[in-house]
Amino acid sequence: RLPGDGDEPKVREKEAKAKPAEPTPAKSEEATEGLDQSDFLLRLARKLKDDDIITERQGRGRIRAIGLLGSDIYDKLMILRALRPQFPDAIFFTNNFDSHFERRTDWRDVRNLVIASPFGTRLPGDLQSKVPPFRDSSQTSMYLGTLVATGKVGEQKALELARHPRVFEIGRHGAWDLSRSWHLARMERVSSPQEGWFADWLRSTGVRWHLMFGLLAVIAMIVWISMSVVDPSLKQREEQTKPNVDTRKPNRWKRRLEWLACSTVLWLVCGTPIIVFAVACYSQHTREPLAFFSGISIWPTEMLRLVALMLAVHFMIKASLNLRENQRRIGHDFSLDPLPPTGSKWKTLRLGLKRWPSDSDEWVKPGAELAAKDAWHAYLRRNRFGPRFVRVAALFLIYFVFTLAVFTLFPPIKPPARGATAFGFDLCVLILAIISMLILSFYVFDALQLNSNFIRMFAQAVTKWEPAVTKQTRRDPPLTNEELSRYHSIRFVAQRTEAVAPLIWYPLIVLAIMFAARASIFYDWTWPPSLILIFTLNAIWALGSAAFLRRTAEQLRETALNSLQLLRTASYSSHIRRRAFDEIITEIRDLKKGAFAPLSEQHFVRAIVLPAGGLGLIAVTQRLLESF
Repeated sequence: RLPGDGDEPKVREKEAKAKPAEPTPAKSEEATEGLDQSDFLLRLARKLKDDDIITERQGRGRIRAIGLLGSDIYDKLMILRALRPQFPDAIFFTNNFDSHFERRTDWRDVRNLVIASPFGTRLPGDLQSKVPPFRDSSQTSMYLGTLVATGKVGEQKALELARHPRVFEIGRHGAWDLSRSWHLARMERVSSPQEGWFADWLRSTGVRWHLMFGLLAVIAMIVWISMSVVDPSLKQREEQTKPNVDTRKPNRWKRRLEWLACSTVLWLVCGTPIIVFAVACYSQHTREPLAFFSGISIWPTEMLRLVALMLAVHFMIKASLNLRENQRRIGHDFSLDPLPPTGSKWKTLRLGLKRWPSDSDEWVKPGAELAAKDAWHAYLRRNRFGPRFVRVAALFLIYFVFTLAVFTLFPPIKPPARGATAFGFDLCVLILAIISMLILSFYVFDALQLNSNFIRMFAQAVTKWEPAVTKQTRRDPPLTNEELSRYHSIRFVAQRTEAVAPLIWYPLIVLAIMFAARASIFYDWTWPPSLILIFTLNAIWALGSAAFLRRTAEQLRETALNSLQLLRTASYSSHIRRRAFDEIITEIRDLKKGAFAPLSEQHFVRAIVLPAGGLGLIAVTQRLLESF
């Protein structure tokens, strides 16, 4: 209605109610006729976006903040609805606090809106007594003026209050008071109840003692588990591997430490509370508020990134120890001697730059013969720390240059941290988390690729195994050691890849945590194209190497089956030999271990299918439980 309309709108309203309801076409948001002038906002948003693109191309920066100054709450909401989609990374701020900003229906439009206001809905301290909070800062201001007029509050104190405006940010659960503490003339401290709440909680009665008792209980639980649960299994394993050597005492403690290093539960139960507590304490010395699920703080994101960093280090240690344990078992089961000590360390490092197998090209020729011990030692030399460090470092440097190029083409938005201290902390944690995630991804990729190249040798050449390996299978006679060569190779690869194939979960778990760290429940994080590209390439890199490992193993199985079929055909005159070949062929076809598992049970397939079906969290949780 406009001034001067009189009663005509009311008469038209009564006539409209008397008529039967007729469907009316929905009005377009960009209607350019009538009294509604909101179409100007859409054109304004497009104009600002065009200017933003031009200034960015010219190297003059981007629009980082947009201020809405005025008094009408509904105009501000309309402007927010028009500009938010065009500037998802910008900080929006306004003046004059109004409770309408806290409505859940407007949450998508007003989230993380910064409000600078003379007052909030309450006066600080006990000035408002039992009077409930007001609707907006204007009512609070009028209430303070009334207190001054009636002599309840001194004029000097009221002026002092007006000199310190309040700053709020709209969070998931309402407005969060970001105002810093200050003192009145009589040294009366005025602060927000949300400022330094964690430090105040730590200083409260009995909290420190409860934390200390909880820490001692966790330490006692770790000692008890390591003493009572791990020790019997280690004794049994040591007796199986080295029955004639009495080195049980030192090995027992060493294996306990290895078990503690491989326990994902232990790292999560002990490491996560330490990270949360340390970051929470550090946050009390910065201007960034500590809020977990209000959507206004970067600290939950930093905690998850540090957890991802911790798990990346843990997974590399766990993978190394598990592969080493699998290596010991394979050496025992297949009568393979351990790798003799090498001479120069520089010679070992140079292996990381040599093509596999550059020192034995005749092994990969069709029909070639190779000794299993020589092939195993060649693999172990390249599986040591030095050559693997060279290969991983080379991949990391190449990928780092690629990452710099991507971030140059698609620069990400600076994080919404408050103050140089919080900004620097976020940058350091992000860099460390990304570096650890990349190193873990390349470590897993190198382990999978190295095993794939190792399997290709078995597929090309005929492997000579020790006679003791054939005796363990109890198939000699009627079959000879040469005829069982392919069968031993299949068993060997299945046992090795049973420890290598699950490694694909490690970088994916860390990647999932890094992805969850940018969830909107913590802050209004956005996804620039550079981050999407980097995360996608990391996932594809790991999944592709796992798929290549399975394809190589299936090629080996196909080669072994073809060779055994030919040997079976040549043994047509001996029923016993043909029956033995049938049993071996059936066993190889039904083998479902390691890389020979069905496609539906492959780890990399589950990692793709389950997140695509909305069960990614369940898959990660299940994998963590299986790792315990």
